[in-house]
Amino acid sequence: MLALLGLSFFAGFTALLCVADDLNDKADQHSVLLLDKAFASREESMRFHLSDNAEWGEAYDNLHLTLNLDWAWRNQNLGESLFQTFGYEGVFVIGPDGRTRYSVLNGRLQRQSIEAWLGQDSLKRLTDLLRQNDGNALSRLLVAGGQVALVGAAWITPGGDRSVDSVEDAHSVMIFIDRLTPAKLENMGDEYGIKKLTYAASQDIHLYRVPTMGGTVMLKWQSDNPGGALLTWLLPLLVLMMCGTFFTAFMLMRNALRKARHSDVSTFLLEQSQQALTASEQRFRDVAETITDWIWEADAQLCFTWISGRFPAVTGYHSQAWLGQPLHRFLLDDIDLLPRLAQHDETGEPVILSRCRYRSAQQHIRFCNLTLRPVMLAHGKRGYRGTATDVTLEVEAEARVKYLSQFDELTGLPNRAQMNACLAGKLNGTLHGDCPLAVIMIDLDKFKPVNDLYGHAAGDSVLHDVSARFNACLNEAGMTARLGGDEFIMIVFDANSREEIEELCRRIIAQINLPFAINGGEVFIGASLGVALAPEDADNPGDLLRYADIALYKAKNAGRNNWVFFQRDMGEKIVQRREMERELREAIQTDQLRLAWQPRYDVRSARVTAVEALVRWHHAQHGILMPDQFIPLAEETGLISVLSDWVLHRACADARRDLRDLAVSVNLSAVEFRDKGLPKRIRTALELTGLPSHRLEIEVTENAMLQDPDTTLEVMLAIKALGVKFLIDDFGTGYASLSYLHTFPFDGIKIDKSFIFPLNDSSQAHQIVENMVGLGKAYSLTITAEGVETARQMELLQKLECDALQGYYIGKPQPLEEIVAAYCISSEAV
Repeated sequence: MLALLGLSFFAGFTALLCVADDLNDKADQHSVLLLDKAFASREESMRFHLSDNAEWGEAYDNLHLTLNLDWAWRNQNLGESLFQTFGYEGVFVIGPDGRTRYSVLNGRLQRQSIEAWLGQDSLKRLTDLLRQNDGNALSRLLVAGGQVALVGAAWITPGGDRSVDSVEDAHSVMIFIDRLTPAKLENMGDEYGIKKLTYAASQDIHLYRVPTMGGTVMLKWQSDNPGGALLTWLLPLLVLMMCGTFFTAFMLMRNALRKARHSDVSTFLLEQSQQALTASEQRFRDVAETITDWIWEADAQLCFTWISGRFPAVTGYHSQAWLGQPLHRFLLDDIDLLPRLAQHDETGEPVILSRCRYRSAQQHIRFCNLTLRPVMLAHGKRGYRGTATDVTLEVEAEARVKYLSQFDELTGLPNRAQMNACLAGKLNGTLHGDCPLAVIMIDLDKFKPVNDLYGHAAGDSVLHDVSARFNACLNEAGMTARLGGDEFIMIVFDANSREEIEELCRRIIAQINLPFAINGGEVFIGASLGVALAPEDADNPGDLLRYADIALYKAKNAGRNNWVFFQRDMGEKIVQRREMERELREAIQTDQLRLAWQPRYDVRSARVTAVEALVRWHHAQHGILMPDQFIPLAEETGLISVLSDWVLHRACADARRDLRDLAVSVNLSAVEFRDKGLPKRIRTALELTGLPSHRLEIEVTENAMLQDPDTTLEVMLAIKALGVKFLIDDFGTGYASLSYLHTFPFDGIKIDKSFIFPLNDSSQAHQIVENMVGLGKAYSLTITAEGVETARQMELLQKLECDALQGYYIGKPQPLEEIVAAYCISSEAV
C-alpha cells in the first residue's frame, strides 16, 4: 500500500514537472508563432510598398525608359521619405543591364552599387526569382554584416496605365532594403509582446532560426516562464498532501490488521457449511454433464416426476399436464424404452435417442434429441434423469439444403446441378440426328431496369412468372433450369426437327413479350436465345453449354429478342474478339498507344491556338489502328476507363511540357459520363501533370446526353467546376434535343465534316452551316468547323463567322515533335 502511494505521488510530481515544462515550451512556441507573424507582416508591408512604387506609369517613364533625378529625388517620388517613414536604409533602381542606375542610402542620394553596399552579390538570384514570379513584388531575407536584412524587389512596369507604351524584352528592377538592427528587432518584439528580442549565438536558449539567402541567423528573447510560476504555487501544496496521505494510510493499516484477526473466527463456520454443500454439488455435476435444453426426471416406469421450467417454452405444454405421464406417450415413435434402458442400468451409462418426433401444443411436428441416464432418486428409489434438446430447426435446415441442392429457391426450377445431371444422363443414351437433343440458353432482355425502377421484389415476381411461362411452352417435353440472375437453360428431349425447335423458340419469345403485371401496372421485357444441338454440334455437356452461350452472345449482338443456332465459325469470332481484348489490355500497359495531334486554327487571331489529341494503336501485326477499330471494343469490355485515363494523362503531360500555351482537347466516350468518379480522375490528371485546367477541353458527342441525362449533367457540372471546357463533337449527326445546348454546360460546338464537304457546291449545305453557326452564336458558344480541306471552304467559313477551323487544309494529325516545331518554341525555351 505504501509502495502504491509512493508511486502515485512520484507520478504526481513527475506530471507537475512535465506540465511546467510543457507550459514553458508552449510559451516559447507561441513566441515563435508571433515572430513568424512579425516577419511575415514586415515582408508583406515591403511588397505592398514595392508594388505601389514599381507598378506606376510615371515610374516606368522616369526610372526605366530614362533616369529623371528631378522626378525621383527632388520631387520625392523615390527619395528620403522611404527612409524617414518606413525605415528603408537602401533604395535601388537596377537597369536592364544589371547596373545600379539610382540609389538612396540611409535617406541620402548616393551613387553606389547594391553589391558594394550589401557586401555580397545577391542581385542575380533576385532577378532569377523575379523572372519566376513574372516580375511581381517579392521579398527575401539575407545576411548582411552579421545582421538580417529584408530585401524586396519588383519589375518597374506601367501597371494599369495604358497611356505608357511598355517594352516587354527588358526590365528595370526596383529594390528596397530594410536592415533589422538590434534596435529594430527589440521594437518589433515589443509590438508582439516578446521581451528583449536580439541576435544570439548558437549556444543560447530560446533560439529562433531565421532562414535567409546567405545562411541562418539566430534570435533570442526573454521567456515568460509560466512553468516556474506554477511550480512555486503547487509544489508546496503537493508535499503537504503527500505527508497527510501517508499518515492516514498508516492508521488505516493498523485498523485492517485488527479486523483480520477477527476474521479467523469465521473459518470454523465455513468448514461446517462445506458438508451441507457436498450433496447438492453431486446433483449439480450430474445435471451439468447432460444439460442441453430442458431437464426432466422419471420413475422406474419412465413416468415424469419433475420437468424443468424450460419445457413450456419449447413445447408449448404446461409442465403439470405431463407429470405422471409416461415418456413414450410424449413421443410419436413407438419406441420400447424400458428393455433398452435395462441393459444400461448396471453400467449407469446414458442412452441417447436422436431425432425423436413429438407433437407440440400447437399440433406441429417437431424433433428432439433425448438423453436418459439411470439414477438413484430420493428415498433410495431407482429412476431416470435426462435432457431433451429441440433439433427441429436443424432437421428442417437439412431438408432445405437437400432441396436447394437440386432446385432454385426463387422459381422452383431445377438448378445447375440437377440440369448438369439430367443433361449428362440424356447424352449417355443413344442420340439420333433426326431427333436431336436441344440445349437452349436464354437471357432476359431489359430485365435490369425492372429491378432498378421497381425493386428486387418486383424483379423476383417477374422471374417467377417467367419460369411458369417457360414450363408452359415446354409442356413436359424437357427440362427448364435457372442458372442464376436472369439466365435460364432449357433442355428439349426428342425434338422431331429443327423447325420444331424454331417453333418452340418463337413461342418462348412470344410468351416473354407479353406484359407482366407489377404494382398495378405493366412492364415489358424480351429474351435472347442461343441454341446448340446434340449430336450435331457436340455430344458432351460442357461443349453444348459453351456453344449455346456463344450462340446467345451472337443473338444479343444481332439485336436481341431473337434466337440463333450455333455455327462453327462463331467460336472462332469469339476467340478473335477475346484475343483482341487481351491485346488491347496489353497495349495500354506496354505503351503501344500513341497520340497524334491535329491543330485548330483561330480565325480572329489568325493562328493555331489549340490542338486535338487523337489516340492511335501501333499494333505489332496489324499496323496502325484508328480509334473506330478498337474504341467500341474498349466500351464493351470496360477498358474504356483505363484507356481514357492513359489519353488524359499523356495529353496533359505533353501539353504542359511542350505545347506552351496551346489548349488541348481530348475525346471522351459517351459511356464515361455514367461514371460519377470521372471528375476525380480528370482532377487527378491535372494535378499530376501540372496542366492548368483552363487549357483542357473535353470533346463529347451528342449521344452522351441521351443515356441517363441526369447523371451525365451531374458529372459534367462537377468537371466544369474544375475549370475544364466542353465541346460538342460531330455536331448535327446525333439525336440530342437542341434544348440540351441550354441545359448542359457546353462552351462550343464542332460542326461535323459531313456538312463542310459539300459547302463549295451546294447552296443547301451553305444554308445549313449558316444556320448552325447562328444557332451556336445564339447560345454564346464558340463554333469550330471540322473537315476543312480547301482554301475555298476556309474562305466561306470565315465569311460565315466561324470562330475556329480544323481539317487537313489547316493541318493533318501529326506527331508531337512536328506540332512543336511548327507552332511552339522549343521545350528548352519553355
